[in-house]
Amino acid sequence: MRSSSTFVSRTPKRGFTLIEVVVAIAILAMGITTILSAFNGMQKNHQLMKRRTEAQLLANEVLSAVRMRALTPKTEEKEGEFEGTDYRYRVVFTETNWENLYQVAVFIEWGEEENPGHILLYTLQNYG
Repeated sequence: MRSSSTFVSRTPKRGFTLIEVVVAIAILAMGITTILSAFNGMQKNHQLMKRRTEAQLLANEVLSAVRMRALTPKTEEKEGEFEGTDYRYRVVFTETNWENLYQVAVFIEWGEEENPGHILLYTLQNYG
């Protein structure tokens, strides 16, 4: 009687073919590429939101100067830069239908002159 260890198995061994391995690697590569692209987009969005938040804080500084009447419709200097940054501001006073009431627009720009980022804030101010 023969022992069971001497029998040769007639069932084929099952494994991955080369094509299956290549397809799996290609799918994995596409998934990783998609994830990395998403991280890159999130990074750019984060930088934009950071710049807009900084610009908002600087615009509030300019509006504080308007409220304290350091900047008025009669002030000659209504443009400037924030020291140590690439942010620039411009203030525009527009008369309204009511006496001594002005619409005040504060433009904040940053970045390159050809394609700057920007925000715009409006308020009303009484100079009566």
